[in-house]
Amino acid sequence: MANLDNVDIRTILQLEDDLTDKTLDGFIDFIRTHYGLANVAYLCPTFRGRTIADPFAKMTYGEEWIRRYKDQNYTFIDPVVNLGARSILPLDWGRLPREDKKVSRLFGEAKEMGVGNQGLTIPVRGPVNGLWSLFVVTCYDGEAAWAGRRFELLKDLVHVAHYVHQRAYQLHVEDAPVDLNAVTKREIEALEWSAEGKTLGDIAILMRISTETVKSHLDSARFKLQAINRVHAVSKALRSGLIR
Repeated sequence: MANLDNVDIRTILQLEDDLTDKTLDGFIDFIRTHYGLANVAYLCPTFRGRTIADPFAKMTYGEEWIRRYKDQNYTFIDPVVNLGARSILPLDWGRLPREDKKVSRLFGEAKEMGVGNQGLTIPVRGPVNGLWSLFVVTCYDGEAAWAGRRFELLKDLVHVAHYVHQRAYQLHVEDAPVDLNAVTKREIEALEWSAEGKTLGDIAILMRISTETVKSHLDSARFKLQAINRVHAVSKALRSGLIR
C-alpha cells in the first residue's frame, strides 16, 4: 500500500521551493494519484474574505459536479461540511446521517457524477484562533476494500491534511516560520542519526531508549518542522542548519 514513507522527497521540496497556486494544485493531484483516490479537496472558509459558501478551495472534482453543487446551494445541507466544521475528529462519510431527503439526494448525485463511493473528511485547526479547514478524500472502493485500508490511509492523510493547510496558509495569509528553538536536543539527535540512514531500531540502541520513544521524537520533530514525513523532516533540518 502506498504511504508517506515512499513519497518522493523531490515532490515535496518542489512545493517548498516554488509555492504557488499551481504547485499546490499539483501536490493535491499527486496525493490523489499516490493513494489511488477518486478525488481530493482542500476547503478553507476562514481565510480573510472567504465564507462557507465561497471558501478558498483546491479540488480535483469535475467541473460539472462543482457547478451542480454551487447551483443547488448544497453547502448548507452537506453534512461533510456542516459536521466537519464542528468536529475535531475525522469523519467517515459512511457514518454520516442521510435520513433527510435533500442529503440523500446530494450523496446520490455525487456518486453519479464520479465523486466516489467512500469518503473521509479531516478537520484541521490553527495555526491561529478561528482558522480551520477541511481536507476531503474520496475513492471508488467497495465496502470490503475500504474497510481494509481506511485506518492506514487515515493515519497518513491526517499528516497530509495539516501539511496542505500549512502551505495554503503560507500562500494566502502570511509566512508561517518554523521555530527551530522548539526542537529539543533529543529530537535533534534522533534526526541526526536518521540523516545517517539509521533505522528506528539502530537509533534506539544508540540513544539507549525504546523504538517507540525514538518514533515519538521523530514525529514531534516532524510536526515542529512542518514536514510531511521523516525524510522531509531530515531534509528541512539539514537545510535550516539544525543538523549537519
